[in-house]
This record gives sequence, C-alpha cells and structure tokens, in this order.
Amino acid sequence: MKKLFLPILLLICLTANAQSRETKKMLASIEGQWELDDYGNLTYQRIVDVTGLSKDDLFDRASNYFVYKYGDANSVIQAKDKESGTITGKGQFVDVHIGQSIITTKVSTWHILRVDVKEGKARILVTLTDYDKILIGGNTPNSHVSSSINEEFPINPKGFSKTVMGKAFYNSHFAAISTLDGVEKALKEGNTNVTIENSDW
Repeated sequence: MKKLFLPILLLICLTANAQSRETKKMLASIEGQWELDDYGNLTYQRIVDVTGLSKDDLFDRASNYFVYKYGDANSVIQAKDKESGTITGKGQFVDVHIGQSIITTKVSTWHILRVDVKEGKARILVTLTDYDKILIGGNTPNSHVSSSINEEFPINPKGFSKTVMGKAFYNSHFAAISTLDGVEKALKEGNTNVTIENSDW
C-alpha cells in the first residue's frame, strides 16, 4: 500500500504545480499587455478624450457608472471628491476562474477602480490587488484563502497551482480591460445610451 501511495501523492503534487499547454498559450497571448506598479499590483491605465464635456459632466457620468456597477455586497465607493475630480471604488471580479481536479478552486479578484476627470478628458485606472480562493472538496469543510496578485503565478514564477492561477490571471486581465471599456463608454455616452441621456429633455 505504501508503495502505491507515494507515486500517487507525487503525481498529485506535480499536477497541482504544473502549467498546462493551454495556460502557456493563454499567457503568451497577453504578454507585454500588463505591468506591475510600485506596490507589486497589476495596474491598467487609459486616457480618454471627451471633447465638449465639462469636468462636472464627466464627474457625474463617472459617478453614475459606480452607482450602476458598484452596488453589491462585493463593492464599495471609497472616495468621491468632485473638486479634485476623483472617484475611487473597490470591487471584486467574482469567479474569474473555477478550476476542477481533486478539489474545486474558485478564484475571484479584488480590484480598485479610480477615475480622474477634468475638462474634456479623463484617466481610468484599474488595479488588481488580491485573489480570494475558495477550495471545495475532500472530507474537510470549504477553506478560504487570500493572497496578493504578486504572490501567485505568473507574476511569481514559483507560485503553486500554475494552471489554475494562470487562467485566473488571464481572465482577470480581460475583466480589467472590460472595465476600462465600460468606463470609457459611460464617459462618452452615459450609462444607458446617448439618446436616453440627452440633455434636451
């Protein structure tokens, strides 16, 4: 029995730390599209030109975006300063990846969204900070683990669960891009659409 147990345990450990070919291709496809900030977080920036809209108009549109998108238990507006033109919120991209093997790992990603506005222009920053992992399976209760983005693969090449965390990273990357797109659209068109939010009503 012991002779059989050791190879099985070794196989489980190697599989958990291996990176699949699919994951390698996924990560290669976004190489160079992300970078770390001074705190080891993943930060994305986009500058948006919105000619013809005042600072107040842009601030209102950005505020409404937060109301529409940051209204659940996993998100909150942390700072809102109309004079400086800055709004900051914290939220979670829920279940960016669900990995299944011997146990199921559900990964969600915490992020900070910041929008700075001035006359006819805005800057959008999305910063990915931490992962929340829920481990499900086996004979024990579900466990909850949190870790910094920079502790996990691929930012940390020695991180464990390379396939699960590589796919979580890839999906988090596109969740951040989608958020940039959503804020840009809200700033340019409003949070419903251009016709509905027309000022002539």
